[in-house]
Amino acid sequence: MPLLRHKIFVLVAFIISFNTLFAINTDTLACIDKVYTKNLKTVRLHQMGWEESYPALDLNSDNPLIFSFDQMDSEPIDFYYTIIHCSHDWKPSGLMFFEYADGFEENEIRDYEDSHSTMVPYTHFSLEIPNRDLQPTLTGNYLLIIYANEDKEEILCTKRFMVYENLIDAEGRVNPGIETDYRKKYQKLDFNLNIKNFSISNPLTDIKIVILQNYQWNNAVFGVQPSFLDNETLVYEWDDKTKFDAANEYRYFSFNNLEIFSEFVENIEFKKPYYYVTLYVDKPKFFDPYSSVEDVNGHYVISSKRFGGNNYPEVEAEYAIVDFSLEYTPVSNADIYIYGEMTNYELSDNYKLTYNLETKAYEILLFLKQGYYNYRYVLVNNEEENSMPDHSFIEGSYQETENNYLLLVYHRDPSDNYDKLINLTQFNSRNF
Repeated sequence: MPLLRHKIFVLVAFIISFNTLFAINTDTLACIDKVYTKNLKTVRLHQMGWEESYPALDLNSDNPLIFSFDQMDSEPIDFYYTIIHCSHDWKPSGLMFFEYADGFEENEIRDYEDSHSTMVPYTHFSLEIPNRDLQPTLTGNYLLIIYANEDKEEILCTKRFMVYENLIDAEGRVNPGIETDYRKKYQKLDFNLNIKNFSISNPLTDIKIVILQNYQWNNAVFGVQPSFLDNETLVYEWDDKTKFDAANEYRYFSFNNLEIFSEFVENIEFKKPYYYVTLYVDKPKFFDPYSSVEDVNGHYVISSKRFGGNNYPEVEAEYAIVDFSLEYTPVSNADIYIYGEMTNYELSDNYKLTYNLETKAYEILLFLKQGYYNYRYVLVNNEEENSMPDHSFIEGSYQETENNYLLLVYHRDPSDNYDKLINLTQFNSRNF
């Protein structure tokens, strides 16, 4: 027995030292979706076969998530990845790797292919999660971390994803705002949780609610308490605590064919080595009547219709410089950003528009891969710290707008040291 205890002690010590050796510095790590280098483009994470899906993995499903990106320079780099487990509010949970995953903590991305006959050369990398080298074993929030040449201090990008197991049932619907001032421009999610067959010590402290509108984390709702509860049901029906600005349908454009000007594309021109795509000048929609438009709620889809191509847009799609402009008067004490999945929903200088006095418009150039894109213009007050983006200042806001809402239900029992994701349900504002 003493020998066995000694072997167990040595094994545990080895595991701890191994994790320490390869550990990410979680004290300074931001658990957000972020690309830290300009050499990586079209960074995406979604369910296999569904580009517009959320990065949510069913623990009991065989359908993996697909992570992908394009490396734009030719300098060879070995890309590595790891994952860390996070709390419901996106802080490192403190769990060690072997507690939330099977496999290896550090892995190389081995699936890559050079672009085919494109004017702009790139290498397309892709990764399935889970895979034979790494399998998450717990539900909850995760951060995928990509770094270069086995150097975890050189983080190139981070992407959030969730692993869930629906252990309780959720029912609900999106309703218009109740209060008169809110009714025309706000939507709210009312829902019930059936906990009859799930043991919860204290619903007020053990259950954490997060609600997302179109997978936008910067206006997510956290910490909503039930308005009513009994032994079987938690009811969440509030006038204002689960409300969102309904905003407007996303603007869109497509340039999957560089020989034909599609809707909203004014001009396509090749100036070696790039294609330049000029969109028609956008105008504010705040005073326009609501118009129903089929969009993909801020997402984009890579596609290419090239003569002689084999319909592999991942490596056949071309990159182009796309010129956006918004006709508007200068706004004081505020900035205007172009916003959507194509900009990673970031409010950074990379996506801030610049005002052109000659054209009397806000302008920006983006380097994008061929496909169909959604976007909108948001205003951010630069006099307020951590100011939320205003989605309706330019675009307008209409209760009829079609939006997706993602309900995330986390549970932490007093005996647990992490937040389980026990329900993930999507609701749509059109399903009244």
